[in-house]
Amino acid sequence: MANIKQQEAVAAEVFAALESGKLELPTLPDIAINIRETIEDPNVSAEKIIRLLSADPAISAQIIKTANSAAFSNGFPVNDLRSAISRLGYRMLHNLVMLITMSNLFKASSPIINQELKDLWDHSREVAANSYVLALHQKHLKPEQALLAGLVHDLGALPLCIYADHHHPRLDKETLEGLIRKFHTEVGARLLSSWHFPDNLVEIVAEHENLQRMTAGGVSDYIDVVTVANMMMPATAKFVAWENVRAIGRLGYTPAQCQNFLARHEEQLSIAREMLGFPRSNVPKQATATSSVVAKPIVPAPEENPDSTSGVLSGLFKLFR
Repeated sequence: MANIKQQEAVAAEVFAALESGKLELPTLPDIAINIRETIEDPNVSAEKIIRLLSADPAISAQIIKTANSAAFSNGFPVNDLRSAISRLGYRMLHNLVMLITMSNLFKASSPIINQELKDLWDHSREVAANSYVLALHQKHLKPEQALLAGLVHDLGALPLCIYADHHHPRLDKETLEGLIRKFHTEVGARLLSSWHFPDNLVEIVAEHENLQRMTAGGVSDYIDVVTVANMMMPATAKFVAWENVRAIGRLGYTPAQCQNFLARHEEQLSIAREMLGFPRSNVPKQATATSSVVAKPIVPAPEENPDSTSGVLSGLFKLFR
């Protein structure tokens, strides 16, 4: 049983650090900042991006590996960055760099805190995979944007764990989890703002746990996607009171469909999880109605359309329907 006084004391300490602006926020790695700024340049050339990525062999290798994964491969392997970037498109390229660089931040000296960070990173990637597949079935939403939203939705836990590791390395698991529950949305919003993420992503971090949230016109958005994806975990999806979650109606789902979502879309989720660094699941061919579909996307060259996702989406819709 955690010490209640300790919980209250550490919570007060964190709150004071937040109020004074002294809570240490991790910085986004330079490569992630540089890639984002480069991709946002409407006049960017593929050569500039290739030169930037070539300076980091680990990231380059992961980009090529992902381009050859089930979600993007068209049966012909790519072996160089130019071909991999052409196949992935710039939005997915940005997401991959974020994924790779952020993973290195989720580490601590304390075994308890380090395990908490590992679990949080695994959960974030699971939610990102769920968000990706959910958005595939919303014609007005972009799966790549949903993936990034899922990846960062609980990022506020990271500064809290870093703070605990530096100042309270012997903190017990229950107290640590209590801190995260209490502060992670506020800290997450501040962290993404400090990283100069767009307001819509900051809002997702702040609002994804509001199950009664209303939207203008009743149209689904990325907050709805992350809200639902966050509760679609294998151990809990069948036990959630889905009728109390307003987002499912806007997404066009019933409680029963939410309970069965993971099983119904097992193959799609396996492919999305592979993109995010999980090992590919061995799903029997009869497990889903789409498992026999083998259509693969070919993405237009980034030089022709730096922000293009049409090739990705058309191919993925073939694959995932």
